[in-house]
Amino acid sequence: MARLHFRFNPFTHLFDSAGIPESLRRSLFYVVVSIMFGTVSTIVTTGAAWTGFLRRLGADAFALGIIAAIPVAASSVQILISYWIERTGRRRELFLRVGLIGRFLWVPVGLIPFFVPMNPDGLRVAIVMLFVAVCSCSNAIISVGFFSLVTDIVPMRIRGRYFSARAMVSLIIAVITGLLISLLIDHTSGYTGYTIALIIAGLFGAADIACFLRVDWPEMKRSDTKPPSLPSMIAAVWKHADFRRIMLVMTCWGFVVNLAAPFYNLYMLEVVRMSYTRITLINQVVPNVTGALVIAWWGRRMDEYGNKPVMRTAGVAAMIYPLLFMASGAGVFGMLIVANMLSGLMTYAFELGSQNLYMNAAPDMNRSMFLSVYFACTQLLGNAIASSTGGYLLENVTPSLERLGWTFFGFPMTRYHYLFLLSGILRITFMLILLPTVREDSSQPVRRLVVDSSREISRNASVFVHSIVYSIRRKRLRRKMTDSGGES
Repeated sequence: MARLHFRFNPFTHLFDSAGIPESLRRSLFYVVVSIMFGTVSTIVTTGAAWTGFLRRLGADAFALGIIAAIPVAASSVQILISYWIERTGRRRELFLRVGLIGRFLWVPVGLIPFFVPMNPDGLRVAIVMLFVAVCSCSNAIISVGFFSLVTDIVPMRIRGRYFSARAMVSLIIAVITGLLISLLIDHTSGYTGYTIALIIAGLFGAADIACFLRVDWPEMKRSDTKPPSLPSMIAAVWKHADFRRIMLVMTCWGFVVNLAAPFYNLYMLEVVRMSYTRITLINQVVPNVTGALVIAWWGRRMDEYGNKPVMRTAGVAAMIYPLLFMASGAGVFGMLIVANMLSGLMTYAFELGSQNLYMNAAPDMNRSMFLSVYFACTQLLGNAIASSTGGYLLENVTPSLERLGWTFFGFPMTRYHYLFLLSGILRITFMLILLPTVREDSSQPVRRLVVDSSREISRNASVFVHSIVYSIRRKRLRRKMTDSGGES
């Protein structure tokens, strides 16, 4: 029965075209199934509901920045975990045990308002920070095991299409989850909705990890000689020129993005005055639906043209995303819909391309160490410092600029707008100067991708229009024939 189930799964065509053996198909299928549960957990613990929960507990903008920085700061433990994995080869055991416990901890986080008193001030927020730190360390360990596994079992020739299909599943689940959670929060009072949402996050997060019980974990590729020391492994990462360049460039990207990223939901809640349902529709449903429509197309482009040209092309939307927030204000959010539509069309492709880029660049030997150093560098130096800096600027610097009373296209410039402007300027600088320095030997010129894609889109649009015209003509002809038959 299990054999029939996997023979008729949605990835059959991809697996058949790539000649994937039956023994590997089940593992690849469960890696996709896991993202369905994991997405539910991620949407709850990173979306507007999580921001609202923290706000209700009493967290200010600086505290929000610190909490956003904790998960990425915890990535530093990945280096030590990776060293242990490389020496022992026991990645499966560590992944499953730590993952199941760490994901389930979101359940007690949701119960904090019912068991922790409000006084002294800040106690609840401090306990949340403690739980987030533990969960984040768990997620750091999960990341080491996951990426070490998928780089071993996902053939390079189908990575673009496979991960884009996996992302499409995630985007669809994100749309459904976001709507249901926002409706739950909007239609419950007090902490009830938040607690239910976080309990769901804990249970579904644990189910995500449980899926990997059905995955066949191959033996890690390890040297026959004595494993090198930790400093030697780290030094080997920095000596790998191509990988080092990718790592440093993407660290800069993490900084310019996360300088403002933790505060988009807060801006929509406090400045634009939007409900959770409306925020979910604009910030999650719009980009996820548009992303689901095109992510498979981008995946095929990656396999055909390479990851770098896709990133440079899709980076146009990522470059201007925060700048579009400048044309919004209290009760006016039309441009936010445009921003998130562009984000869905292109930004997911950029992220998927960067993932494939560092996975392909990491060598077989000591691969988990390469990935761990990458995550530690990009998340600790990029994301964590960026979100903390953004929180500091939002509390201590941009309020002074807000008091100047300047406007932009008729909209008052708030402290959030100045932060979004800074992030936008830095993104443009990154796209024009830093990203072109990344090298990918197998990639095609960007011009070829753009020209070929434009021709394909134009050809498909022409076929679509002709099919509509043909359908209309057929209906008219049938109606004429019916009318003439009736008259006779």
